[in-house]
Amino acid sequence: MLALTEIPCPLDEPASLTVSVQWSCATVVLSGELDRDRAHHLVDALAGLAGTDQPCWVVDATAVTWCDAGGLRALAAAHALAVAHGRELRLVRASRCVDRLLRLSGLDRQLAG
Repeated sequence: MLALTEIPCPLDEPASLTVSVQWSCATVVLSGELDRDRAHHLVDALAGLAGTDQPCWVVDATAVTWCDAGGLRALAAAHALAVAHGRELRLVRASRCVDRLLRLSGLDRQLAG
């Protein structure tokens, strides 16, 4: 008979996403998990940039540790928001998990950094 033992997993800790906006250079810096529960914070931050005269918005995703389909949808929505306001959106320093989803979806061609 096989006995199963439950091992505590550090993934049980609450996930978090930090969104920092650098207004002077129209850059949003993400850190943590860009998932469906938190991805709207990215779009909210970029919506704030719509009130500026910056022609290009930048998303720095180097510190994103997890990205799911919700995060990918938020990046697509961010791109659509930028286009709707006549701006360019660039994704720079995408972490491995973000880069992989972008390439699989083809969104990488629209968010060239």
